[in-house]
Amino acid sequence: MERTASPRARRRRAPPLDRHVLYERAVQNAPYELDLVERMLRRHGRPARRLREDFSGTALLAAEWVRRGAEREAMAVDRERSVHAWAVAHRVPGLGDAAARLALVTRDVRDRNGGGFDAVVALNFSYSVFKTRTDLGGYLAAAREGLAPGGVIVLDAFGGWEAQKHLVEKRRIRGGVTYRWEQESFDPISNHLRCAIHFDLPGRRRLRRAFTYDWRLWSLPELRELLAEAGYEEIEVLWDVAKGQATRYVPRRRAANHAGWLAYVVARRPAR
Repeated sequence: MERTASPRARRRRAPPLDRHVLYERAVQNAPYELDLVERMLRRHGRPARRLREDFSGTALLAAEWVRRGAEREAMAVDRERSVHAWAVAHRVPGLGDAAARLALVTRDVRDRNGGGFDAVVALNFSYSVFKTRTDLGGYLAAAREGLAPGGVIVLDAFGGWEAQKHLVEKRRIRGGVTYRWEQESFDPISNHLRCAIHFDLPGRRRLRRAFTYDWRLWSLPELRELLAEAGYEEIEVLWDVAKGQATRYVPRRRAANHAGWLAYVVARRPAR
């Protein structure tokens, strides 16, 4: 289903302790990630006009993309109707006239979901729902067909030895809430990883298992190989090389391992 919401729709503000609001506060950084996408497009000589956000959830990135300019268009693709219903109620009305340039598509990301995009993004490790090379390779090939010649795909990845163990990480976020990331189990034979997000709320309340994940932990070599097999070129890993609190991801061919690391993988559809 494809839906472009009317900019005249009445906005309903989401409750501050809504699980989607808490997720966006804890996990997503739309300005930073869109800046990175734009930097990759400039590097490859592509315009920053048309974006597709796969596994979009509440379509935060797609919505922020169309805010950035009247020439911008975006498509948000997710098979869960509930997250797009949330976006229609709480996000799209605040876009004003830009809402006409945002399409919410409730469909499998492996289907034909339009074409001619300058960038396709699959962030927050969302592609990890695909647990076989056949399934992930099929998605990457479908995403390639959605790109314009010379367009780029941007994925993120995580790893390090702590990614393969049970752990709970926590940090405070706005509103007096504590975000908890729990890695519940890891199977070294299949690389299957089960995780959950919990929130500790004011008043000693807890929102347990607000989000749950059943993933395969994909390595960077596997991602690079699958991208190559799917027909991409100029496949690069962007590694955090900054010191102190600043984060700066730049292309690297080698890196020192850490207990936990985050990286981006960027690849280009051939121009011909």
